[in-house]
Amino acid sequence: MSSYFKLRKLFPYVILLCSFVWVGLNAESVRSGSNDQNVFTKVDAPDDSSENPNSGESSTNGNSSGGLNVDDPRNLTEESDGVSSYERRKRKDLTPKERQEIEYDLSLKKGILTVFRAEAEKRYKVLDRIALTHSIPRVRAAAVLAIGRMGRGGVKTLHHVIERDGEAVRQAAYKALADIGSPSSLDYFFRGIKSNDPDIQFSSWRGMGKTKDPSARDALIRQGIRSSRTEIVKASLLGLAAFQVNDDLKLFKTYLDSDDPELQKTAIEALGIHKTRASLRILEQTLETKPELVKNIIEAIGQNTSLYGTYSFIRILENSASDELTQRVLAQLNLRKAFYQFGTVIVEGGSSQENPYPTSRKLRALTTGEVGKILKKSDRRFIQRVGEKFVEDHYYLLLLESKNPESYYETFQSWVFGPYLKIRTIIAPPKEKKGKRYKRKQNKFTPASDMEETDPASPSNENNAEPGSENGPPLEN
Repeated sequence: MSSYFKLRKLFPYVILLCSFVWVGLNAESVRSGSNDQNVFTKVDAPDDSSENPNSGESSTNGNSSGGLNVDDPRNLTEESDGVSSYERRKRKDLTPKERQEIEYDLSLKKGILTVFRAEAEKRYKVLDRIALTHSIPRVRAAAVLAIGRMGRGGVKTLHHVIERDGEAVRQAAYKALADIGSPSSLDYFFRGIKSNDPDIQFSSWRGMGKTKDPSARDALIRQGIRSSRTEIVKASLLGLAAFQVNDDLKLFKTYLDSDDPELQKTAIEALGIHKTRASLRILEQTLETKPELVKNIIEAIGQNTSLYGTYSFIRILENSASDELTQRVLAQLNLRKAFYQFGTVIVEGGSSQENPYPTSRKLRALTTGEVGKILKKSDRRFIQRVGEKFVEDHYYLLLLESKNPESYYETFQSWVFGPYLKIRTIIAPPKEKKGKRYKRKQNKFTPASDMEETDPASPSNENNAEPGSENGPPLEN
């Protein structure tokens, strides 16, 4: 019993001793594991150091650049502004002034490209932000002009630019306001005509007409047209044309007959902006009297995208005597996609009818040179007197211009007998055929590295082999 109590007293000391021994063994195992890793690294290190004595320097450079040599131009990484890391490191050798000039040019190019991309994608907020906050004036001016081309969305931004920006950007802002012609910009236009900058004055006189405000029209007639400066007179003519008042046509014809070629071109442009049937007739007549201005006249008529402009081109095409004029007219018709059939009245004495038969009620008499779009052709043919002969033909349903000033509609439909018309069909240009794509034949060459390694047959076996044993079944033993 006494021995049991003695062992019981010694039991805690035994446990404590065992714990010390266990901790020592664990520490020994950890130390031995770290020594094994050092052994492996020490074995690999001498091989690299023996081949390349400067391996320490290259390893540090490789770690700093992600394993690439930053001085090698082949290892290029594009930054946010399109400049490679190689170029950035080369610029460290430049002076601060040269480095600043390069950064300015890159910022300018990036800003202009951003403006073009935002305009193409119609991102108004991006253009507003660039016009108000970009550091380069030329980029702000480009953004302002893009806002003017896109419409009335950024008028407030343009007003803010005029009040707080420099001279060059203010010129662009006034030009953009003149392109938009918002009535809310009328105060800025009145302020601009008093400016000392001729570009701002020109844009202000031109933009006043687009507002179609009576006070603006009064200023154009009393001051703009009577100015001694030709530039202001030209801008005033363009401004008056936006009102589309028929009384202004006499004024345009006066400048059209002047001796100044610049005023003649401006009067033609004003007639194109007027966009009425009367202005189109004047342009057609001018084409006969002033053939040297054919390019300006065709462009002016092209501004009128209505059906009347198309009819004017058809009339010019019928009376054209030069290939150059014909090609210009056909190009305009292709732009507006007027791929239809048109009928031009070539015989006097005809009349438009309510229904497609000879005894139908007549609507009005037809005049020579009148043009209509062909909508339909009658199923039956009829014999009818045309002049001194009897002719058999169909009736055609035409969309003609209304000559009744009290008519609500500007066009009407009526039937016209075929022999009174000269029919012209505008055909779309042929589409370019895309070349056929042929698949490239795969290369059947097999590199030697991909071939299976086999033991070559001995010459004695090849000579002694039977001729039928190559392709025949295996022999049975």
